[in-house]
Amino acid sequence: MKICIVTTPIRPIPTRFPPVGSMAIVQALRNNGEDVHFYNIDYHRYKHEEIYEHFKRNKYDAVGISAVVSTAYAYSKYLSKIIREINKKTIIFLGGGLAASAEILHKKAGVDYCVVGDGEIIVKNLINSIKQKKTTDEELSKIKGITFIDKFNNLQFTGYEHPLPAPLLESPDYKILEDDKSIDHYINYAGGKRFDPNNKEKKINVRTATVVVAKGCVARCTFCHRFEKGYRVQPFQKVIDFIKMLKEKYNVGYLGIGDENFGAYKKETTELVNEFGKLGLSWTAGGVRAHTVDLEMLKHWKKNGCEAVIFGIESGSPRMLRVMEKKITLEQNIKALKNVYEANLSTVVQLVVGMPGESDTTIGETIDFLKKTMKYYPDGLRKKISYTVSVNYAQALPGTPLYEYAREHGYLGKSMEQEEQYLLDISDKDAYDNDHFINYTKQPLLKVFTWRHRINWEMFREHAKINLKINLSKTKILFGMLAIISNKYLKTNIKSEFENKINEFKDDSHGSDYYNYQKRARLLDGLRLLLPWNNLTYPFLCILIAYYESDNIKWFFKLIIEHLIWNFKKFNSDNLPDITLRKIVNITDDDATVELRKGR
Repeated sequence: MKICIVTTPIRPIPTRFPPVGSMAIVQALRNNGEDVHFYNIDYHRYKHEEIYEHFKRNKYDAVGISAVVSTAYAYSKYLSKIIREINKKTIIFLGGGLAASAEILHKKAGVDYCVVGDGEIIVKNLINSIKQKKTTDEELSKIKGITFIDKFNNLQFTGYEHPLPAPLLESPDYKILEDDKSIDHYINYAGGKRFDPNNKEKKINVRTATVVVAKGCVARCTFCHRFEKGYRVQPFQKVIDFIKMLKEKYNVGYLGIGDENFGAYKKETTELVNEFGKLGLSWTAGGVRAHTVDLEMLKHWKKNGCEAVIFGIESGSPRMLRVMEKKITLEQNIKALKNVYEANLSTVVQLVVGMPGESDTTIGETIDFLKKTMKYYPDGLRKKISYTVSVNYAQALPGTPLYEYAREHGYLGKSMEQEEQYLLDISDKDAYDNDHFINYTKQPLLKVFTWRHRINWEMFREHAKINLKINLSKTKILFGMLAIISNKYLKTNIKSEFENKINEFKDDSHGSDYYNYQKRARLLDGLRLLLPWNNLTYPFLCILIAYYESDNIKWFFKLIIEHLIWNFKKFNSDNLPDITLRKIVNITDDDATVELRKGR
């Protein structure tokens, strides 16, 4: 069969994480003797005319759409429509997280089959069945890991296929990316600048590659979607051979480890880290469970080239950690950050705010946590003007307890039309934007919007005091702010002690394509230093934030009025969730969507 595997845009700009899922399917089908083409729309961002001509010219027998997350729904529907318009006989199958919305994909987007879980085995079985014309309901029901619409127009899910065993996990074939002419995007010169921006020359002559050495995750966070259970580590020698190939063929000297539980298998990890050291590699571990590492382990990592370790901290509130089902304590998170600092490694604290149960109190607990761990703030970031923290609003993805909580409590509709509209609303949005955020908190949206600003506001003040050592009077700060305004708009040249002090520190222009670093804004810095965040300043700050978050004047007043009305109501935070959402939601559906809604 002539088959095309196509990627979909999952963010407004192309991700640097290689399309390993799509590549695995391409490799599996080619190993099965199929004629497989790779069409990487996520990277190339082809225009409509180019996409139309591509499918018109090639006339594929089957097209597999890779929809990694649910934000790809609108584009997946668009692709399906094009393919159907060109050739009604083309079989369309779809894999990735979006498959949790299988019924909508089948009935609203025209997808024939959804692949649920590891696709390498499932897709081969599906394609073999299609080639043999074994596509009756009875015959399809024998293929584990797929969904389809039966002859009675009902969704059928055939159950989960066994996850691909670790020995069968294949290393990605980067020739696929060479042929696609996208190799230089995924193997690049980013190096360690993200975590050590002050060192502009670091690893400038070697390239960076993302490497995934294991599949799966041991955690079950209530905002995170996955189909597969368990955590599987690739055979040690296979990983090392792949990394050696990257080093020799592509001059890779810096690795970004893309696992979600790196370090969970201590013996295998130690062997791997030793080899990193022998190969002279620098590297970053992008997903580590805080309770799986200790100081000696991290020192060993540092000795063998590690530069940064990232944890899923998510919150500094015990209540919110329970709601998220993080299965970790504040003390463990604090100890992990302490160990990273003492091992002379870097990190960026990542937070998820706005989950059900969030309130001013839990945000205050998170700020207290950040202040308590300020002494473990990376040395390489201490003289940067902004305090670096990643603050993101929770997003309800199908197949998660958070999504089911939103359905059950009326935050999004239960009908297929309403659910599809939600999928359209969140399509092609950056996970760090909050314009698609659903407010599950029983508090006004403006208050919820203030939480990210409050964290950055209070932490900048703490950062300025402890790390930047800014000790200016309010008069000098106010004068400096007025001088900046005058210099900009009246073209004056007024000098101020405030501006001189601010200019001592590093700029934040390095930015990031993954973490939402705060950009430098001197007037905002001055305002933060001038005004504490408290009950007296809150009304004024709310007005500023409403203006910042609003697209138009109507939305601005809506946010303000909604907050004012709420102030006169009795709010009891004790009525908010205090345990994992998994134990709160009650999925009442009795059809084939239930298992997909539960996830794994």
